[in-house]
Order: sequence, then structure tokens, then C-alpha cells
Amino acid sequence: MKIFHRRSFLKGLAAFPGAAICGIAGAGNANANIAAPETVEAPALPWGYNELNPEYLRKLGHLGYYGFECAGGSFWAIITALKETIGYPYTLIPLPAREEVLHHLKNKNSGKHLQVMMQFGVGGVANYGSLCGAPNGASSAINIALPMAGVKEMVPRLMRYYETTPFPSDKSNEYGIKNGFYPPKYKSSKSLPQSASHSVLCHVSVGSWCENAGYASGSKERSERCARLTGDITAMAGTLLNAHMKGELHTVSPMKVSQETAGCRTCHSKGKEYETGQFTRGMMECGSCHDDRRPHLGENKLKTVYGADIGTWSGAAAIGTATGIGAHAVSRRFGKGEPDNEE
Repeated sequence: MKIFHRRSFLKGLAAFPGAAICGIAGAGNANANIAAPETVEAPALPWGYNELNPEYLRKLGHLGYYGFECAGGSFWAIITALKETIGYPYTLIPLPAREEVLHHLKNKNSGKHLQVMMQFGVGGVANYGSLCGAPNGASSAINIALPMAGVKEMVPRLMRYYETTPFPSDKSNEYGIKNGFYPPKYKSSKSLPQSASHSVLCHVSVGSWCENAGYASGSKERSERCARLTGDITAMAGTLLNAHMKGELHTVSPMKVSQETAGCRTCHSKGKEYETGQFTRGMMECGSCHDDRRPHLGENKLKTVYGADIGTWSGAAAIGTATGIGAHAVSRRFGKGEPDNEE
């Protein structure tokens, strides 16, 4: 896998006439009244990366949430760090600098509006409650830095980390109570309760945290929790990028689905045999949505699993046998980092 670093980009600058290492391509706004001074063509992806400091990313991600909420915040933080360490072509992405974000937070009544790419991912995509914006924005940044093969290796690990980690992390709570983050004023300086969502959905993540923590979804504490979570996810994205660069991704972050999900996937995964249960796909924790297993024991419309009705005890027994035999094999495959054939 070929990774491009800053030196490689500098050698290739001659292929992009008019491009300056620190130049930013002009772009028209919604009114199309801003003319670009010159045309700069961006190089093809991926753009590569340098080693990043996860703790710096944690603080940038937290600040990014204050400026652009979860998805925009994690995307802004990673691309900003890459812009600072690599320069061109990351300078082609229009993003405000850290100082500009801090100035904006100190002068919120100035009337100026800051907007960044991936900001639409806020609250599970425009507050729809689906995929949490923090891993969504971070994954978008990873997609710019890495070849697609690397993206497919890394992003599921980031998602799994999101599902299983109690947020906010101890480190983020420490920064919160010791004034270690960048914003001039926090939404809350408390050490916040921690909980793992076992889901990548904003709706589930926020709801389960609120239930465990005793704070309303519209509270400043919940908002601060999401700010710290955004920092935590951004830091983990940096950790994974560093591990990938050193060839240590599978050691630093072994990919393991839960035993329950591995059991379900012995039958229910992507495949060509509908009769055996191959009519779904994914690696998410199954129990986050499918918390009622009665379809395997009662009447339903899925009539054939290993030749028996899925709604009969014989069908359930067949599934149980397959689960017992296959779940261990599925878990081992993920642990070894083998491809899942989920194209």
C-alpha cells in the first residue's frame, strides 16, 4: 500500500501550476459572487498523512464540537492537524484555523457564521438520530488520507471502539475538570458519568447516556458529554492512523465483533443463499436494535433456514447448532483481520 507523505507532495507540486504549498483554492459561495483568483486542481485521493498526536487531536475534536458540533468537529480537527503537519494539498480544503474558531467562540454576537464540511452530520445526520456525527466526520477525514483498502480496515475499528467504550473517557473528564481543553468557557466543568452505548446511532447513544447519567438530552451536561466524546473519537482516529502508518493496526486494535453478533452472523450475513439466512449485512452489535429474539421461536414470514421454518423449534435448534459451531470461527476471522466480503 503506497502512502504519500509531505516530501512526495512537494516533489509533485510541478504537476499543479499555480498551486502554492500554503495556498487555499478560492471557491464561490451560495451567491456565486466570489471569484477564484486562479484555478488550482486538487490531486487525486488519497492525500496521505503524517504521525499525529492523539492528545492534541482530542483537544481539537472537543474544540471542533464547540465550533461545528460532532461531525463537523471531528472532521475539522483531523484535517486541521493534517494541514498543520503536511500542508498542501490539505490547504485546499476551506477550514477556519484554530485561532479563528477560538475568536468566533469569544465573539459569538459578531454575526459571523462558520461552516465546515461534514457539519450536516450533526445529531445523527441533520439531527435525524442515525449515525453519530463523531465517527462519521472522522471517517470522512480518514477517507481523504488513506487508500480505500486502509479505510475499510480502519473505520470498522473506529466504529467498534465507539460501540464498546464508556464515554466520556477518563482523559476527557480530566481535561474537563482541570481546564485542559481549548474553549474559553465550557458547557460543563463536571466529571461526567460514563456509559457505553453498544450502538453507533446517535439516538441510542444519547438516550442510553441520558438514562444512565440522569441528565436531559437538552442539558448542557449532555452537550458537554458529546463534545468530550467527539474529542475521544478524534483521538482514537489519530491512534489508528498512527498504527496503520507503522503497520501495527491489527496489534493496536484487533477487530472483534461481540460473541452475540458473531453468533448471529453464522447465519445472517451477506451472501447468495437466502434459504440459509443470508439476507442481511453488517458488523454492528445486533442487540442494539434486535433485542427481541422471538422471531426465532414464533410464527413469522421467514420460512426456510436449513430446510426448517425459522419460526419452529426445529428451526431454532438448527440455528443454535450453527451458532455453536460457527460463532467461534466468525470471531477468529475478525480477530485475524480477514476480509468480511461485505462489498
